[in-house]
Amino acid sequence: MKILIVEDDKEIGKLLKLYLSKEGYEVIISETASSGLKKYYEENPDLILLDLMLPDFSGLKALKEIKKEKDIPIIIITAKGEEDDRIIGFKEGADDYVTKPFSFKELVLRVKSVLRRYGEREVIKFKDLEIHPKEYKIFKNGEEIKTSTLEFKIFMALYKNLGKALSRDEILDSIYGFYGEPVIDRSIDVHIVNLRKKLNDDSKNPKYIETIRGVGYRMVNDEN
Repeated sequence: MKILIVEDDKEIGKLLKLYLSKEGYEVIISETASSGLKKYYEENPDLILLDLMLPDFSGLKALKEIKKEKDIPIIIITAKGEEDDRIIGFKEGADDYVTKPFSFKELVLRVKSVLRRYGEREVIKFKDLEIHPKEYKIFKNGEEIKTSTLEFKIFMALYKNLGKALSRDEILDSIYGFYGEPVIDRSIDVHIVNLRKKLNDDSKNPKYIETIRGVGYRMVNDEN
């Protein structure tokens, strides 16, 4: 498994890498939020250890960007230990919050605990679909729906905003974030058409993806 450490304190980063490598994890280190985001998109880590006070911009901004794109486990490691800071961190999607100074052995245990929790919820049930986020796979009635990586990401962007209409720009931003390749927003329409065909979803009476005229697309929520 791969862990990305975003930490500007070189000594802490070095020790974290030492302890985590001993447990068999592949470790990547970035010392700024921007380089951390770039490494996230390039390396696709399984977990991120994220400092909040970084030299270029706040780790919270990076946290929002990553969680918007993918539900990946993130543990905050920071000197900001006030209750309000912790509350904000959890509200923005942090899975754990560790204040400095901390026990490196304890942090390794927290990493294992968070990864275990995520492992237990690897499969998402949605209507008659079974979604495997880590494998980028969708099954319908036990049969795999063959999607491209981009189609899967579009599907997940809509699923994560279940019942909410997203514009094409919002879908693209969710997929690519700060470091994505430029894509024409209308290409989203083509991928939606392909997804509907593969899911056997009728655009006039959609079960999964609904077109919202003048806005974009929405994942159908039967509870609404």
